[in-house]
Amino acid sequence: MVDARGALRWWWSTSPHPGAIAVAQVAGSPADVERALEALCARRAPGVGGVAWRRFGEIDDGIVARVAAGHALVMPHGGPRIRQRLDARMEELGATALDGQQETDAHYPEAADDLERRMLAALARAASPLAIDLLAAQPARWRAHGAPGARAERDRRLRRLIDPPRVAIVGPANAGKSTLLNALAGREVAIAHDRPGTTRDAVAARIDFAGLVADVFDTPGEREGMDAIERAAAALAAHAIERADLVMALAAPGLGWATHAAPRTSDATVIRVLNQCDRADAAACTEATDADLAVSARDGRNLDALVARVRDALVPPADLADPRPWRFDERLG
Repeated sequence: MVDARGALRWWWSTSPHPGAIAVAQVAGSPADVERALEALCARRAPGVGGVAWRRFGEIDDGIVARVAAGHALVMPHGGPRIRQRLDARMEELGATALDGQQETDAHYPEAADDLERRMLAALARAASPLAIDLLAAQPARWRAHGAPGARAERDRRLRRLIDPPRVAIVGPANAGKSTLLNALAGREVAIAHDRPGTTRDAVAARIDFAGLVADVFDTPGEREGMDAIERAAAALAAHAIERADLVMALAAPGLGWATHAAPRTSDATVIRVLNQCDRADAAACTEATDADLAVSARDGRNLDALVARVRDALVPPADLADPRPWRFDERLG
C-alpha cells in the first residue's frame, strides 16, 4: 500500500484496454487526497467508508469510494480517452503517476519480494483458469531452480494464459461460422442465417476453451458478387487472420475451403474443421478428406473434441506439465 504520509500518488488498477468501467487509485496524506478529490469533482469528498456518485469536471462521471483517509478509488467509464484526460487532470492537481514497478509494489504489500509481486500482478489480470495454479507455483520454482533458461517459445505460449490469444474462424459463406461461434460461446453472439452475406463484419467473443480463454473472431465468408460493405468486411477479416494465433478453417459438404485461411505469421496454427457432420452426405464429401476433425455446430457433435484441440494447439499440455520455471513476465531476468 502507498504510504499515506507520502506525496499524492495516482495509478490505474484495471487493464489499459477499453472496458465498461475503469478503476484508479489515489493515495497520499489525508489532506492531499481530500484536496485532490474536491478539486476533481468540485464537491466535498466522501468521508472514510463512503461511496458517492460524482462528476469529474468536464471529463466524465462515475463513483468515488473513500477506503481510508489517505486512500480513495475513482471509477470512471473505461474509455482510453477518459483515462488520458483524468491522468492529465490529476497531474495538474499535483499527483504523481506510478510507473509499472511502483504500481506493482503499491498493490501487493503482502508479497515477500519482487517475484511474488509480479506473480500476484499477473494472477490478477490472467484471463484463463489454467493460469491460476501454474502462476501460484512459480515463486517456489524460481527459488528452487533459478531463472529459466532460453525457452522463449514455451514462455510465449504460456503467456496466452494471461493475455487471451486470438482465434479466427474463416470459411466460405454458409459454412456455419456464426452458428459455430454461438455454439462455442453458449449464447447468441453472431447472427446465424442461411442467406449468404449475413455476416458483414468481424464479430468477436471471449470463449473459455476448457480452461484457456481466447478471443474468437467470426469473419465474413467469401462469395461471388460481394458488395462494397462485404468487401470492406473481407479486408477486416484478412487483418484478423493476419494477427491470429490460430485459424479455424471451416468448411461444409460441397462448399470447399476458404482461399484466405492461411495466416501470415509462421507460428500460427491452422485447424481444418468440417462442419455439419450431421448431414447424410458429410462422411463421403470431398472436404472430409482434408479435415482434421468433423463437428456439428447445430447439434453439438464433437464440439468437446474441437475445444480440446484448440486449447492444446495454443497451450500444449507438455508446456503446462513442465515443472521448470516459467518467465511469466517479460521484465523478469
